[in-house]
Amino acid sequence: MLYSKTFDTRPGLSRLPALLLAMLIFVSLPGTAEPDLLGGDLGLPSSNANDLHEKSLINPDKIKTAPAEPKFTPAEAAELVRNKVGGQVMSVNTLHNDDGVIYGVKVLNAGRMRVIKVDGQTGQLLNN
Repeated sequence: MLYSKTFDTRPGLSRLPALLLAMLIFVSLPGTAEPDLLGGDLGLPSSNANDLHEKSLINPDKIKTAPAEPKFTPAEAAELVRNKVGGQVMSVNTLHNDDGVIYGVKVLNAGRMRVIKVDGQTGQLLNN
């Protein structure tokens, strides 16, 4: 006996009811969450302006402030090196770190190229 079998040529349609059910469940999940989590800040209690410092996650005492502006300019650092070391100043680089500014003054002296570091706050030569 011959018989024919019908095939569904549209892939995925047999899974459509299950997919719709899964989407419906997924969309309705946020409505079942705990009420205090929905109204709050990810479960964290809200803070008042009066006790903000006590409940803050960031300790303002440990925040570093920006270093002070240097008292010496790059040109003044080059002049300091020229007066103390001698030679011809080739270039000045500015290096910023946590303590402030350090100038790297490249100087040609007696056929040698050297980099002299100058503290931007005090004008002190850090290496000779």
